[in-house]
Amino acid sequence: MSVSNYAYVYARIRARMSDLLDERRLRELVDARREDFLSSLMDTAYKEKLTKAAVVEVDARKIEKALKEELIDQYLMVIKSTEGAIRDIFEEFLRRLEVKNLKAVIRAKAAEIAGTGTTEAAMFFPVEDFFKRRISRLTEADSVESVIKQLENPYRRVLEEALPEYEKSKRILIIENALDEEISGAIWNRIERLRGEDEEIVRKIIGTEFDLVNLMTLLRCKSEGIAEAEMRKYFLPFTFDFNADAVKDSISAENVSSAVQLMPASAYKEVLTGALSAYEAENSLIPFEDALSRFFFVTIKGILRGYPINIGTTIGFLYLKEIEIRNLCTIAVCTENEIPAEETMKLLKIL
Repeated sequence: MSVSNYAYVYARIRARMSDLLDERRLRELVDARREDFLSSLMDTAYKEKLTKAAVVEVDARKIEKALKEELIDQYLMVIKSTEGAIRDIFEEFLRRLEVKNLKAVIRAKAAEIAGTGTTEAAMFFPVEDFFKRRISRLTEADSVESVIKQLENPYRRVLEEALPEYEKSKRILIIENALDEEISGAIWNRIERLRGEDEEIVRKIIGTEFDLVNLMTLLRCKSEGIAEAEMRKYFLPFTFDFNADAVKDSISAENVSSAVQLMPASAYKEVLTGALSAYEAENSLIPFEDALSRFFFVTIKGILRGYPINIGTTIGFLYLKEIEIRNLCTIAVCTENEIPAEETMKLLKIL
């Protein structure tokens, strides 16, 4: 797409870029006393949404609902400000959030059946008016199979194919992987319809994100003792710099630590190696997930450097907005539950 075609959406994005909260501002929100948190949050670009939602106290669920509505508004602004293949790909980006909603429903239903669930319903991204699919109603289904049977395509088709394997093992990873592969394939198909620099930029951003998904899949499978042949089925085929054959030694490794150490030299190995000691101390994959999230954040910031007039700036803004809202929701929950500031900071996705 020519620069002139980006002018409108670019101008709208640049006007909003300055509203993004930096680490210093996030730290101020984390450090705010409970009685001061809401007034501090109101002193941001989210004031209008919070006021409309009648948020008058630290109520994490009401705050999350208002913030997610703001995120969807930003997506819709971009969609309405673009056209053709560019608009199509942003619609698929938005559908990622519908997939997250569906994953939340299925995960909760599986946990409920296993007796490990909670009574609190998930807070969905408000995308139902756009896609006209009522995913939230599926919370009333009595089983994972019932959820799948009530779905519309494209989800019903891919999940019905995955259902027999899920029923055998009860591994929710099987369902989530089927959804990841469907949405990643749809996005990749849209990327291939772009031209020139647009395709190159989006392929790098999305391909990197899919690489990180594959790396976490490898580590999660290794942690759960999933066999190599089965593990390979869960890797997304749409990548930027991840090659299953190149990491075959990691796939065959005895444990998570060995899998990291046996990876071929790359930026990804460097990131994971840096988190290895934290993993071994905590016996949790969270340090790896956090390290990869920071790596992706740095990648996005690099693409945004200088705010070029291209598709990368728009995509970068939306990703940063998602990260910011996830951080603010985390801070709201921690503030409501009086979690110490330093513990809260560890949960945030920032540099």
